[in-house]
This record gives sequence, structure tokens and C-alpha cells, in this order.
Amino acid sequence: MTTIQTPEYRFRSQRLVYRSPEDSDSDKAFYQHQILNDPTIQSMSSLRLKGPVAKKSAEEMINIMQEKTLLGVVICLPHPEQSPGQDSKPKPIPIGQLALFNMGMGPSHHHRHATLGISLVDGYRGKGYGGEAINWILDWAFMHAGLHRVGLDAFSFNENGLKLYRKLGFVEEGRQREVIRHLRGWHDVIKFSMLEDEWEKLRGFGQEQKE
Repeated sequence: MTTIQTPEYRFRSQRLVYRSPEDSDSDKAFYQHQILNDPTIQSMSSLRLKGPVAKKSAEEMINIMQEKTLLGVVICLPHPEQSPGQDSKPKPIPIGQLALFNMGMGPSHHHRHATLGISLVDGYRGKGYGGEAINWILDWAFMHAGLHRVGLDAFSFNENGLKLYRKLGFVEEGRQREVIRHLRGWHDVIKFSMLEDEWEKLRGFGQEQKE
């Protein structure tokens, strides 16, 4: 079992805390410079033509995270000077973003499906934060949001991401062949998903808990 099931762990995990994106200068700068203009994030998570992204796009992204996701959060590390029981200052350090999108379903929420998206900024990849954050949002999705399925897309050249998603228990459903042009080569989009009963098995739920 994971700690996400208890209220005190609703918006934090072992090493990370999760907060809503804010319409603030600091969050706009974070999204513009560390998310949208990061060349690795552009290559791994976007189909748009690569290039500089203006401040307006950062504002639009924050609005999407706030208004057009089932859940959209900034992944943060607790500030090293913050101690247990201290108030909200100093603020946590943002290191990425995480969201569940209701992709292609419009208002049909009864399908109980969402698509997961995650990005980590340079300097915080390869440290296990991505796996921790994904496990946290999977627990939130199936424990608190009542979802039945969480989908995930990955580009075939993202070898580290593919290894992580399979390790976390995502099942490969299929692929769109050669739809990504990257560094003068053609690459696939690989479709992953996790179903509610698969998550239950991973978390050790018994039949009596399922009922």
C-alpha cells in the first residue's frame, strides 16, 4: 500500500510535494524557461515544431493546467530550510509538471479515462523523481478520482522513459508507426495504459478491498 490513501499524504509523496500552478511571475518564468523552452522536454513531449516559446505560451500552459485537466500540479522538492510544522514559507522548489488530461473525451467523464503527462526539468532527471510522481498520480487517479484507465504516450526514441513506464506496470497497447520526425529519423508513438485492476494488483489490494 502507498501513503497516498491517507489524507495527510494527499498532495505529497516520499520526497516530493505537489501544488497547483499559479498565475504568478515566478510560475510563468518557470514554465517559459524550464519547461516549454527546454530542448529535451520539447523533443520528448511535444509534436510541435521545435523553437523558442514566448511568455504568452507559458501563461496559456498554466491556464490549461488550472482549468483543463482533471488534475494538474507542479512537482516540487521541499525547500531545504523548511522543517516539519513550519508554515508555507519558504516555498517548495519546482522541478517539473504532472497532469491527467481528459483527452479526446469531451464532456464524457463517465468513461473514467484520462491521459497522463509528465515533464521534469534539467538536473532532476534520472533521480527517481519521475517514477515517484507517476506512482503518486496513479494512486490519486484510482483511489480518489475513481478512474478506470490511465493512458500514456511515449516516443520510441525515449528509451529511459519506456523502461520506466514498463517498470511501473504500464502495459503497451500498440503504436503509431513512424509519426515522429526526430534528428533526421522516423520514430513511433507507443501507447501505454494501466487499468484499475492492474493498479490494484500492483498495490496489493485483496478481493474484499475491491468490493
